[in-house]
Amino acid sequence: MQNRLLTLTLTAPCATAFNFLADIENLPAWTGGLCEWVELHREGWWAYTALGELAVETKVDDIAGEIDLCLRHVSGWQAVIPLRVRSDGDGGAIVRAACRQPVGLSDDDYERLVESLLNGLRDLAVQFHPEPVAA
Repeated sequence: MQNRLLTLTLTAPCATAFNFLADIENLPAWTGGLCEWVELHREGWWAYTALGELAVETKVDDIAGEIDLCLRHVSGWQAVIPLRVRSDGDGGAIVRAACRQPVGLSDDDYERLVESLLNGLRDLAVQFHPEPVAA
């Protein structure tokens, strides 16, 4: 079983980064192509992903800057990806994510999940990078 820690520094204010990541509807925008779209059903949110359909839930604590992203596959495996958003002390944000390989998820699919999250977080850094001011 593998475990990866991902860390990203953003120029966006901590509250902006946190609010964006905490909104489950933004999941496709920061998961690096893993999640194509999300839908709300009677039983909760579902994500349509490269790994198949996943039930998705977030537990959010805006005071502590904590988001727990819970992914549950129809085959039975479940992954909890804790995201922690903190101030970098310079007006930006530091985002940390831990990704532990759940029992039932193959090594190849785990690598695809981690690589997608890493790419998505890199894209997020570009998305939140301020545009240069024209002189």
